[in-house]
Amino acid sequence: MKTITKRILLLVAVACIFLAVVALLMFSMLTNANEYALKSVNKHIYDSNILTNAGDIVDVNGKVMATTSDGERIYNESSSIRTSLLHIIGDDKGFISGGIQDTFSSELSGYSILYGINRESSNTLNLTLDADLCAYAYEQLKPYKGTIAVCNYKTGELVCIATSPSYDMYNKPSDIDTNEKYDGVYINRFYGGLYTPGSVLKVVTAMSAVENISDIYTRTFKCEGSYTLSDGGKIVCNDTHGTISFEQALNRSCNVAFAMIAVELGEEKLNAAFSAAGLDKSHTTSDRIRSYAGSFGANAESSVTDIGWSGVGQSTTLVNPYAFLTYMCAIANGGVCNEPYFISSVTNADGKYVYRTKAVDSGINISSTTASTLKAMLRSTVSNYYGDYRFGNLTICGKTGTAERDNEKPHAWFAGFSADEEFPYAVVAVLENSGNGLTYAGTAASNVLQKLYKTVN
Repeated sequence: MKTITKRILLLVAVACIFLAVVALLMFSMLTNANEYALKSVNKHIYDSNILTNAGDIVDVNGKVMATTSDGERIYNESSSIRTSLLHIIGDDKGFISGGIQDTFSSELSGYSILYGINRESSNTLNLTLDADLCAYAYEQLKPYKGTIAVCNYKTGELVCIATSPSYDMYNKPSDIDTNEKYDGVYINRFYGGLYTPGSVLKVVTAMSAVENISDIYTRTFKCEGSYTLSDGGKIVCNDTHGTISFEQALNRSCNVAFAMIAVELGEEKLNAAFSAAGLDKSHTTSDRIRSYAGSFGANAESSVTDIGWSGVGQSTTLVNPYAFLTYMCAIANGGVCNEPYFISSVTNADGKYVYRTKAVDSGINISSTTASTLKAMLRSTVSNYYGDYRFGNLTICGKTGTAERDNEKPHAWFAGFSADEEFPYAVVAVLENSGNGLTYAGTAASNVLQKLYKTVN
């Protein structure tokens, strides 16, 4: 009798363990169904680890960037469009990190937890990007590595993103992993890059000065080509500017004046301004793609010289292009703005929304007075120093940067925006190891903005 009882108890125990395992498996299947369904081994979506079943991706004008036909993933017929949008669309083999075909795979495959993957109809992912403008912007980057992006600062819609180097997935270079010109080719430099900003960061130092130095507008600064600090370090300027005002110092990008201002402000106020500009945090674009967080070059242990160089955008300061574009959008929009995004929605075969982007506040909150002051100074920089003729018939506010690099050509920066209410677009351009900011990044940014202007008008 005792033996039978023991066997019954053992069977009950085994049955309980079995039911527990089944329950755990069911729970895992439900909570991780999306991941399981979209695994590369799933023959409904992949064949030999290559994506074969996904919906359409179209640009803002309805031009198809990618589609599926007879189990084959097909991309736009234009090689220039395929190349310029590679880092946004992603490839079908998973080399490109953060591409839409990876990050929005469930929406593109039509997956739902109730019905699984629907192979009878497909969803359509709608971009805010203009594919032709992206291809044009990519050409402006050549032959340099870097990125250009344009955003509607009122809505947050990105209309252009280009990052170089890239390649045509239909004609991938055989030497892509050995040729240095393809270094970093799988990275989207717009939200995945960190750069020494050079003089574009003077906008942040100027913002801190506006908010913390009461007589900054009546101050003058004497630039004799260099400035020796209290610790014996030296700040070298790009020219000998003589006696200049605060606004003139920004116009002419005077290192001496801005180093003086930076030292007076101190690292604490400068770091606070860097943070207020949203440059020290990772931003999220299109719900799930994150940018890199930047870092300011000076801290509590920094020397006076390090603080001075950090205030002019050198030292170890690093900035992400997406974050700086967002900062420009905030200045242009009165001190606040939404996070830029490039996916507007995903719709099913019936035209109903499967996914729709919601406006997300960027977290940047500059006073409207400060934003207005910076806008006027950036406008003055273009009209009084760079020359409006460089931007055609556009009314541009902006700042260049020529970020010095040890034993290398400088990174060229331009960041700015249109002051025209009917053309509310901000731009950022970074051309690595190219040279002067105005000559290289300024020209590229101007060409893209003028191309956009002709498109929308």
